[in-house]
Amino acid sequence: MIPELSAASKKYCDVLTVNIYAHSPANIGAETFPDMPVLIGEFHFGVLDRGMYSPGLCPVGVDQNDRAIAYTRFLQGALLHPQIVGMHHFCWRDQPLTGRGDGENFAVGVVDNTDTPYWEFVDAMRKVGEHMIAYRLAGKFTCEWEPSK
Repeated sequence: MIPELSAASKKYCDVLTVNIYAHSPANIGAETFPDMPVLIGEFHFGVLDRGMYSPGLCPVGVDQNDRAIAYTRFLQGALLHPQIVGMHHFCWRDQPLTGRGDGENFAVGVVDNTDTPYWEFVDAMRKVGEHMIAYRLAGKFTCEWEPSK
């Protein structure tokens, strides 16, 4: 982060919002963020196993199981990061196959363009959600599980 932006954020904002298109926020050190709460405004993971042409900004493997594992690891890392106070997944539905206004056609939704859920991904969301408070309070992973194979 640019030092001047960091200083301004700390002076004028209660919460810093950032988009993170990486495989994990766990290794983002305190020197990257100002000493303040951080909200991840956007993150996503994509794969090309269901007919779309682009896996988005953070491709993670070959199928929805890989995507579910990436989601799980990302949230676990964020839940253990002391400055991260929230995360928003981008977006609910895959982008149109032919692209939106700027041409993006990412396969990154919770559901596809026919509103069919990516069940592996939904299952991972549910399982992380069930344990997120325990992860946060314990400061470490408190249960062992993997998304469905």
